Amino acid sequence: MLQSPRLSRFLLPIIVFLTGACVLIVEVLAVRVFSPYYGNTIYTVSSVITVILLALSIGYYAGGIAADRNPSPVRFFGLILASGIALLILLLIGTLTLPAVSSALSIEVGPLVSAAMMFLLPALLLGMVSPYAIKLQSLAAPEQGVGSVSGTIFFWSTLGSITGSLLAGFVLIPLVGVDRVLIAVGVGLVLIGFVPLVALGARGRGLWTSGVAAVALATAATLYPGPPLVDAATIVHRSDGVYQQITIYEGSYLGRPARFLLLDRSESGAMFLDSTDPSDLVYDYTKYYSLYKIFTPQVRNALVLGGGAYSIPKALLHELPDAIVDVAEIEPSFLELAKRYFGAAESPRLRNFVEDGRRFLRDSDTDYDLIFGDVYYSYFSVPPQFTTQEFFALARSRLRPEGVFIANMIGDLSRRQPSLIMTEIRTFQTVFPNSYFFAVESAERTDQLQNITLVGFNSDRRVDVTRPPVTTHTQELIRYLRYKAVDVPRRFELSSYPVLTDNFSPVEYLTARVIRRAFDAPTDVDGDEMRAVADQVRRYGSAQVGTPGRQKVRDFLAAELAGLSAEVLVAEQSISAGLFLSEEKRTVVAAPLDDAAAVALLVELARTLIFATVPPATGIDVMFFDRGSGPPASAVLVERPCGAEVQPEDCSPAQFTAAARSILTRLRP
Repeated sequence: MLQSPRLSRFLLPIIVFLTGACVLIVEVLAVRVFSPYYGNTIYTVSSVITVILLALSIGYYAGGIAADRNPSPVRFFGLILASGIALLILLLIGTLTLPAVSSALSIEVGPLVSAAMMFLLPALLLGMVSPYAIKLQSLAAPEQGVGSVSGTIFFWSTLGSITGSLLAGFVLIPLVGVDRVLIAVGVGLVLIGFVPLVALGARGRGLWTSGVAAVALATAATLYPGPPLVDAATIVHRSDGVYQQITIYEGSYLGRPARFLLLDRSESGAMFLDSTDPSDLVYDYTKYYSLYKIFTPQVRNALVLGGGAYSIPKALLHELPDAIVDVAEIEPSFLELAKRYFGAAESPRLRNFVEDGRRFLRDSDTDYDLIFGDVYYSYFSVPPQFTTQEFFALARSRLRPEGVFIANMIGDLSRRQPSLIMTEIRTFQTVFPNSYFFAVESAERTDQLQNITLVGFNSDRRVDVTRPPVTTHTQELIRYLRYKAVDVPRRFELSSYPVLTDNFSPVEYLTARVIRRAFDAPTDVDGDEMRAVADQVRRYGSAQVGTPGRQKVRDFLAAELAGLSAEVLVAEQSISAGLFLSEEKRTVVAAPLDDAAAVALLVELARTLIFATVPPATGIDVMFFDRGSGPPASAVLVERPCGAEVQPEDCSPAQFTAAARSILTRLRP
């Protein structure tokens, strides 16, 4: 079949063009296969590229050796047939095992392991095709020369890869869907190998067995597209969007029937099914859009970055009958899905732009009273371009005077390095000096993964959430907003955290560390957190009487204790707070104010006691004192956990943990 120079001159380039296209289609789609389980992060993309390149490099080397040993057309087409069968087998295995594997592995390691498991072998076999084709072409047309043959083969193979990449991104994923395309690629490779083998006269049992196996595998993969991330019986819509897998399903939330929008593995929006009130929002973080009412209540133009289920645009249209609401949503299908499943209605005041939010801001000439950023719905896939100093500056440039920018992010309030939220807060403050931060769940907990709302006010006017009219507002969330406020200036010292820029924004790295910290958090005391608090206190400088650092430490302690106790006493030589005030019997636990390690140990002990499931045997009075005054003689004294002769910065997390547990043992029954 390949002995004719004319035939081989055209057939082999066509074959390597097709196999090259298949390699890139698989590579592009592999990222989408893993996104529902690991997120669409740099780790996922990098892992897929690494595995494919590794497989191709091994394939090139092995293919060259095999071609020299046995330059057989039958072996050549057999490799292509085997690659198709391997892809179908591993696709089916991966579909069955990905949920379990992704649950067991982190978002850093998981994509690499899964990519190797599912795509290493098929890509390796396809990598063997090009050197084999060069050998066969050289034998069929020796007059061309090895250089000319190699150039021709790699030209057509690379051109096929370019075509496959464009087809996958612009045609196949939007119009066909990931699972069906991968199955089609597997079947296509089987046919590319099977048909020429039959034409070459191959009649062995193995050939026909391979054909039957390919049909069976393709059928099985088609009939079993994989376990959905939610109960299949509750799904009302499922499709592959341009950027993620879209699932809409029904269930309950807080005992109420609801419909949910799931993007890959992250909840992006929801709607209560027993309510027609657009402002009756499901998730607490979405309700913070209403903070515009205390910053700039007269909204004429609002912009929502990220439509999702269009819950916030619906609420704004309902509350602001004269306002124009623009939505920048990059997923083309979301608005129609929101109309069909989430009660979004046509309105001349709703202007939808299918465009990246940052690009829209750059090109827009409209100034807004309110911009709400709803693009940070997932802690698996935080878009880096919406986290940087340049983005926040762009957003502020599109605000009118007295305009407000509101965004939601997911993270924790831990001071441990690295920290996504602390880094983001510092970055945000460089653009919005007049900024406010609210913890949707708890402003006091530092170990809890939660939504943090960032508010930037384009004005010099300060809004005091602890006084009227905020505390007398008709809306409950606003009326009690002071309990969610994060007192950043007094509680956190941010100089050690980087500022994110377009040139430096390691968001995936920061996110991965936050997730790992959340799932690996200790159940009782956290020595790493205590060490981080001690580092912060040290950055204030000396806390001895008469030094500037003393007031900073006192402000820090007053702010921390105010969130943990309703009874805080700030005296000239001490600061104290009562915990478990209903208990008549009291135990004083005290630490010297000028010892950063002891201060950190007692602050985190107080936090641990407040949120522990087992209360102490008595009420607790925590006390921070100047050396000259001293605590009561009966007090439990908290000292530097690594010993007075060791510097505070040299105390290890393990020493903090051991000291904290020792004190807790004395305080608990």
